[in-house]
Amino acid sequence: MPALATSEYASQVGEPDLSVVVASVNGWEVLELTLQALDAQPERACMEVIVVEAVGETVRERLRAHRPEVVVIEAERLPIPKLRHLGVCRAHGRIVAILEDHGQVAKGWATSLLEAHEGPWAAVGGAVENGKRGLVNWAVFFCEYTPYMKPVLEGEATDLPGNNIAYKRPHLMRHAKVLAQGKWESWINDSLRADGVRLASTNAAVVHHIKPFRLGYFIVQRFHFARSYAGMRRVDQSPLTRLIYGFGSLALPALLMARVTKTVLTKKRNLGWFLVASPLVALFLSVGAVGEMVGYLLGPGSSLNKVE
Repeated sequence: MPALATSEYASQVGEPDLSVVVASVNGWEVLELTLQALDAQPERACMEVIVVEAVGETVRERLRAHRPEVVVIEAERLPIPKLRHLGVCRAHGRIVAILEDHGQVAKGWATSLLEAHEGPWAAVGGAVENGKRGLVNWAVFFCEYTPYMKPVLEGEATDLPGNNIAYKRPHLMRHAKVLAQGKWESWINDSLRADGVRLASTNAAVVHHIKPFRLGYFIVQRFHFARSYAGMRRVDQSPLTRLIYGFGSLALPALLMARVTKTVLTKKRNLGWFLVASPLVALFLSVGAVGEMVGYLLGPGSSLNKVE
């Protein structure tokens, strides 16, 4: 899987301050905005941006034409964690950040992460904000990112967003095999905490979620993500535990809806949008619960390959 282009900065000085790994699975429309936001960071000259490109030649041609400074790794359409693993293994930065291809970083994002990593933290996560208008997009945001909506806990934390996170490279590489196994960053974070190292979050490093969703598409995506997630957890469970978690998933919609509502009310932000989007949020959480039930009882199937 050859790299098409290599950052001139990285090749000249060896170790950039920050490497940013982006798995490209959603096309040029969102990827271009993600890369433009990275280019606008004052630290761009000291950054290595790595795109693991799995869409196809149309996106790769545009990267060659418009982003020759980006490191591009051509890949098959592997599960997203495995694509990220390819990028992480290629990264040279002292700090390695992971973004989605539809994560538009805000002003000061790179500065904030680099400054935060002057502390003792193995990983630092930022905040996630909604970057797309519309009822469905707001419902998606509340369903997936309410815990990471500003304000997040400032300082030591245990729950960090997988789409806006940066690791000190030695800590990440110690557990990078988790990504190669198709597991998400939360497994890495659990392993780091088991090592006795600390994680942190900061409100200063913000990413806007800019992928547009249609109702039917997200329902399918939510099912596959939930099934794949439960299927990963299932591997280490006894048959009895799988049954308990599987049928226990029936209680998830009410529990999660209560948790999301409490979080939104506590943060006192976007209350109007949450009020009108709450029926869709409840629907999405219910679909996720069905996905988890199937995952615990029957395994992940091919769901991870379908997550975008």
